Amino acid sequence: MSCKPRLHSLTAGWAIGLIVFIAGCGAANPLGRKPLAGTVTLDGKPLERGAIEFHPLAEGGVQSGGMIDGGQYSIPAPQGATPGKYRVAIYDTPSPPPLPPGHMPGDDLPPAPKPKVPPDWNSKSKQTIEVNKGGPFKFDFDIVTKKA
Repeated sequence: MSCKPRLHSLTAGWAIGLIVFIAGCGAANPLGRKPLAGTVTLDGKPLERGAIEFHPLAEGGVQSGGMIDGGQYSIPAPQGATPGKYRVAIYDTPSPPPLPPGHMPGDDLPPAPKPKVPPDWNSKSKQTIEVNKGGPFKFDFDIVTKKA
């Protein structure tokens, strides 16, 4: 019985393991993304559920975003934004209405709730932020729909 095939398999296994180990030890955040967090209120009250997006305004920026829950969002550095200017888009995701009694599969669904966040905060947003290398990385947004 020869040991060569066994030694060859063992060497190949170590080589693959070393490559995986080295690749896994690379920079966890090669783009230098920054964590983003803050609060979102709608007419002075926390936006219960929604999403926030940060769209880069300059070439080389990376899009980022996260979920809003109870008026709070928190995006960790690996998914955060690189330094630069961003357009902000905020959407609310209200809970769907309950199904009516006796609802059967195939029946029409009740209409979805109308979004509370106006288009000038999402599809037509001109809201911007600037992420700086040294921070701060906390950005709060107060959406006002009711005129005082």
